[in-house]
Amino acid sequence: MDERSMQLLKVMREQLGETRGRSVDAGAAAKSLGMYPETLDRSLLYLVRAGYIEEYADRSMSSRNGIFLITLQGIAAIDNA
Repeated sequence: MDERSMQLLKVMREQLGETRGRSVDAGAAAKSLGMYPETLDRSLLYLVRAGYIEEYADRSMSSRNGIFLITLQGIAAIDNA
């Protein structure tokens, strides 16, 4: 995984804290890292394809609001890094 995608995943993992939910805000995570939109798009595509995050069933939630669901695989990738 490239460094920027890993950083993005880490910030999204930190959004969860100790909650039981899996919703993460990719836009807020990218903003905190100072990512450009093109870099964010590439990282999100990679993270979705790798199975670390997934779009909501209602894709408009993800595309419009930047809200994704982090997967157990995504959580494990950060927690075990």
